[in-house]
Amino acid sequence: MIELRNLTKIYPSKAGETVALESIDLTIPDGSIYGVIGLSGAGKSTLVRCINLLEKPTRGQVLLDGEDVTAAKKKRLGEIRRGIGMIFQSFNLLEQRTAAANVRFPLELNKTPRGEAKQRVEELLALVGLSEKADAYPSQLSGGQKQRVAIARALATRPKYLLCDEATSALDPATTESILQLLKKINRELGVTIVVITHEMKVVESVCTHVAVLDQSRIAEEGRVEDVFSFPQSEIAKQLIIPGLIRSIAGGGGNKLRLVFHGDTSDEPVISGLAIECGVPANILFADTRRIDGKTFGHMVIELPENGKQVSAAKEYLAAHNVVFKEEL
Repeated sequence: MIELRNLTKIYPSKAGETVALESIDLTIPDGSIYGVIGLSGAGKSTLVRCINLLEKPTRGQVLLDGEDVTAAKKKRLGEIRRGIGMIFQSFNLLEQRTAAANVRFPLELNKTPRGEAKQRVEELLALVGLSEKADAYPSQLSGGQKQRVAIARALATRPKYLLCDEATSALDPATTESILQLLKKINRELGVTIVVITHEMKVVESVCTHVAVLDQSRIAEEGRVEDVFSFPQSEIAKQLIIPGLIRSIAGGGGNKLRLVFHGDTSDEPVISGLAIECGVPANILFADTRRIDGKTFGHMVIELPENGKQVSAAKEYLAAHNVVFKEEL
């Protein structure tokens, strides 16, 4: 388990201090795929780099399985880092090494016996679907293949944790999806806990079990993806997750209700039911649905007539059908 306690990172400069992270408290459960989202400059990359101490926190603690990494001596820190893999947006492959040699590099640094290293490289290239590219150089690989090599390299020392810093940002949508499915496979089959730094909501929807929303160096909210995406509380979460909803609420007049479909109610014909059973016409101002963990979640903003009786009838109908709703003024 990864625990961040009062984690703060401040960069000093001649112009004054820049606070990248401030008082971050976060627990990342073992076996999860944990997303961290936020606008550019919110502190996402700094957070993930503090976990393995590529960035040393100004104050606070990083605990891995109860051990305070920030207090570790140099030798012990090196041992801890072997249990943490990391992949980047730019792949960071060694251009003069083949795919196999890139994957083998951490094992060479770790002085792994040659035969054992060879077997491990073969296993990992097979895992990421690149056995036939073992002798290819990075210049001969596509972006997705390069990222697969980088993932295999990150797994070479059998880490318990895998940190992904915008790992799909440089890839096209189809390749991104294939990489995300690979990460899910690694999480499921190897039990590796994965931390995903991203600004792409589709990435979080596709693979993450939990998510934290960063805003101006602080955590605005966090929790299970299905809960945060269905009921975003902070303004920054709403802006990131459902920007169209904010615009729909801001415009026009009338009585507006925001309906939340939370997995179990998403297949019911709610709007037609309002019209047919209640005689209440509803104007749809905004609708958005997404698949999370095999279920459909989403939001809809409807505008109801000014007639008070019709509004009351609509609310009673929605409540009777277990549709969560909120009045939006």
